[in-house]
Amino acid sequence: MSKETGTYSSDSDANMQTDDTVAKLMNLAGPRADIPADIEARVHDKVRQDWRSATNKRIALRWTVPATLAATVLIALAFNFRATEISLQPIGVVAHVVGDPGIAMGDTVYRGENLKTGAEHGLSITLNGDISLRLASDTSVRFDHFNEITLLQGQVYADSGERIYRDRHITVQTAGGSVTDIGTQFSVSFDTDRLSIAVREGRVDVARDRSVITADAGDKLTMQAGREAVFDQISAYDPAWNWASTLAPGFDITNRSLLDFLKWASRETGKTLKFSSDDVRMAAMGTELFGSILNFTPDEALESVLSTTRFRYLIDEKSITITM
Repeated sequence: MSKETGTYSSDSDANMQTDDTVAKLMNLAGPRADIPADIEARVHDKVRQDWRSATNKRIALRWTVPATLAATVLIALAFNFRATEISLQPIGVVAHVVGDPGIAMGDTVYRGENLKTGAEHGLSITLNGDISLRLASDTSVRFDHFNEITLLQGQVYADSGERIYRDRHITVQTAGGSVTDIGTQFSVSFDTDRLSIAVREGRVDVARDRSVITADAGDKLTMQAGREAVFDQISAYDPAWNWASTLAPGFDITNRSLLDFLKWASRETGKTLKFSSDDVRMAAMGTELFGSILNFTPDEALESVLSTTRFRYLIDEKSITITM
């Protein structure tokens, strides 16, 4: 831009002027919470586009607006920018990753954000409200709210806890129907027009075409456009759940009892926890653990932790049996 005339001479100059203006707007907006670079970049681009649109981009302009009016415009746009930024609500934190899904443990997930995993990549997210959400490989989702997501493609697994809480449930929206849990562990997969729901524990309600179909623990429900819903059976320890178990958030065993750990491992593997006697159960309750198993799968953690104790154990396809 020429200092003498204040006229844009090229698209490049226009971009520089626009970036200058956006920087001023961001300064006027005041201090703001740290947000991921990709989110910040999207907001920055949106403000720049809006500003260029409002000033008729790609045509020659002269800065003849009185200073007071210009300041008013800047303040108004800065206010709009701040409103956009406030809407970027953190709704969860990445708890575990497998491979390189493009996001790391500890990263924050924001409302409205899209995430996509590649081949042999996966991740789990702890949503606000302590809901565990896990994304399989080749999965694409949008986070609409802390307890509502849209599954665009692929497979997700959700664990909303052992008990039913009014504020601890999750809804998975798909083009083939809406799936809402009632205190459960379940998976949803969607591909083009095929929707499949498997319930490991509890119950889910599937809303589709103004009707609701209920699936209970052990049910696998398949729905496809133009066809009747089909029910099959699936056990809590079926190998089909293994991918979700490998993405389980780490369990901090420090100062926790062996019984606490065994209950977690039982829930994550779908195996029934058994004790040879009440005395053995009480002994497990009184055994305090130390160390870390944060990078272990539930099966690996079982082998590692139990091998360091005085307890003997038997792990088979269906159960974990503890003896002394």
